[in-house]
Amino acid sequence: MSSINNNIEISGKYKFLWHSQPDSYPNYKVFMAKLGLGDDLAYLNQCLTHLQVEYAMQDTIVLKFGKDWDTVQCTEVVKPGQMVEEVSFRSGGGMYSCVWYRYGNMLVKQARPSDKRDTAYTITREFTESKMVTCFSTDKNTLKAEVVHIRM
Repeated sequence: MSSINNNIEISGKYKFLWHSQPDSYPNYKVFMAKLGLGDDLAYLNQCLTHLQVEYAMQDTIVLKFGKDWDTVQCTEVVKPGQMVEEVSFRSGGGMYSCVWYRYGNMLVKQARPSDKRDTAYTITREFTESKMVTCFSTDKNTLKAEVVHIRM
């Protein structure tokens, strides 16, 4: 297992617990709707309560989300500093130019849309000894939501 600065180990298992969510959590569904996720996909996303983080070679961080530890339903590969193109969630939407940055124990994703009908957004994942706090923001940071995963 490896660390990302500040001697904080990021690799490991994390779990979403309803009673550990901050007051801004209800904005998460609003955030997803702003990006164009339909109700079904938003619900599925909220059901992915188990997370395994792996810090791999060459500064690659892999986040595996699932409904339990044995079933991975979504994998996110983070390569800090590498620009990538992602498809909009909105039906008929364009592309996003995205890049992740790493600052000590924090990962920050900035996503800029090619289509002005899509919304720019930022995702920040901060790792501590006891949890990972993810902050989602859009609308020039006027809409924010935090999701907490507790380290197991």
